[in-house]
Amino acid sequence: MTNSAAISLFRSLAREAKHLNDYNFRSYAVRRVKVGFQKSRELQGEEAAAAMKYGQEQLKILKRQVILGDLYPSGRSVMESA
Repeated sequence: MTNSAAISLFRSLAREAKHLNDYNFRSYAVRRVKVGFQKSRELQGEEAAAAMKYGQEQLKILKRQVILGDLYPSGRSVMESA
């Protein structure tokens, strides 16, 4: 896969992670996206293709989680209140 495809996937995952309703899920998802891409930074060939496929699957799951979170919203966390 190309570097631009990886960057696009990263941005899509990060954008979806920020849409999660619950503070704990949102912060975990954002952190998990960053760590996952840092670990996969040096992959080449088949390993990189497998990581991209896994990332696409995770994006689909994350999109479903955002939809479910919107259907059943939770209250604001103490960490979010100003």
